[in-house]
Amino acid sequence: MAASRDARGSGRSPGLRIAPRFAISMTVALAVVLVAFSLILLRATREIVETAVDDALDQAAVAQSEADRGELAFEQTGREATSLGDGYLRTTVRFTEGERTGESGYGYWREQEPNRVVSVAPLQYAEGDPVKDLYSLFFAMTLLTLIVAALVALGVATRVAKPIEALVDDVRSIANGHLDLRVRAQGGGEVALLGNAMDRMTQSLREAQDAEVELSVREREREVALEVQEALRPAEMPAPDGYEVASEHVGSAEPGGDFHDVVETTDGRTIYFACDVSGTGVPGALVGAMARAYLKSALREGGQLEETLKGVNRTLAAEVKRGMYVTALAAALDPVTHELEVASAGHKLPLVLWAADDDGVRAVQPDGIALGFDKGPVFDRSISVRNVPLAPGDRVAIAGTGAVRVTSPDGEELGEKRFYRLFKRSAPEAPADCLDALLTGFEAFADGEPFPADVSLIVLGRAS
Repeated sequence: MAASRDARGSGRSPGLRIAPRFAISMTVALAVVLVAFSLILLRATREIVETAVDDALDQAAVAQSEADRGELAFEQTGREATSLGDGYLRTTVRFTEGERTGESGYGYWREQEPNRVVSVAPLQYAEGDPVKDLYSLFFAMTLLTLIVAALVALGVATRVAKPIEALVDDVRSIANGHLDLRVRAQGGGEVALLGNAMDRMTQSLREAQDAEVELSVREREREVALEVQEALRPAEMPAPDGYEVASEHVGSAEPGGDFHDVVETTDGRTIYFACDVSGTGVPGALVGAMARAYLKSALREGGQLEETLKGVNRTLAAEVKRGMYVTALAAALDPVTHELEVASAGHKLPLVLWAADDDGVRAVQPDGIALGFDKGPVFDRSISVRNVPLAPGDRVAIAGTGAVRVTSPDGEELGEKRFYRLFKRSAPEAPADCLDALLTGFEAFADGEPFPADVSLIVLGRAS
């Protein structure tokens, strides 16, 4: 039964995700820039060195010729001579006549003939200038490389972020009543999936208005919200080796944006999460779809749940209007250590753990406030995580608050205590059977009454 429920999810996301596209684009662009600058730098360096050597040889030859003819007078200024090997000495001199009067240079002697000059050369052509030119060249090229790299990074980042920014603008326009707008979803992955779902939503709303169907606008919005939920429902719920998972989402009379999903991270973990969205109908469905896209994109990168949720909160708080928020309960499963990292962003219903060794039920509720409720400071201070080890045979339930808001015909809510008892009673079974037993218990308690809120439920179990 659970397998058939999961099969009703939407199709797989087309194309590469945002992060791989950004990484590939940046790598290719920077590789081209660095290769081009390396070739330019090599060519310029070679020209500078060759020119400096040629100039030094020419000037040394001219100075030696002038000294041989007696036209270049000089005096020794260095007190000590430097041995150059092969029987030669070098010391500093100063030219005293002609165009080079006052300039410094080098004089060269043989050690066997200390009073006979062999060669002279002007100082500025014997050292210094090529090195200074190279320093200037390297500094200029490094600065230019940094500027170009920054411009390339800005251009690539702008290109990668453009589909999301366009999507956010379209969401605002649709929320303001521009139902003739076609979503400009040019990216792949969740962006394309969300854009297609929004296109179907706006098209359905336009058809309802144009055809003047008998359904009321409220009923039509309910159908549209259900379509968005159906399109964004996970196609499958993967589980690592040695684990089983089952999930279900049951809509209510007033559907909103509540949802559950799963992400396999780059660091080898699997993250299961359930979220409740404030508001119902199309606004709630849109906020839920936006939150799902942000969460999946951020969680896929791995890392600590606490830091990831902080980033998602800052992004979501800047996009949703005041009063809208999303609660989240996330559990990251490490299949190597068999441990869950649990974080709660204002989610009222905790993670419920059933321990197989003592048949006990324990609620795990880390601190935290809802996503989008605060732009950062309060959220960052309040969020925390809990680590929960899973022994063989253990079961956990991750659910939206709709699971405990199921009401009986006389208006009494199911509540957390009854939910814990139902879970404890069915937890020894396989996760799929446990899930079916929980839903059967909800329906029996409601006794024909519709669920007042969407019910999102995930049951995860480790093999005995």
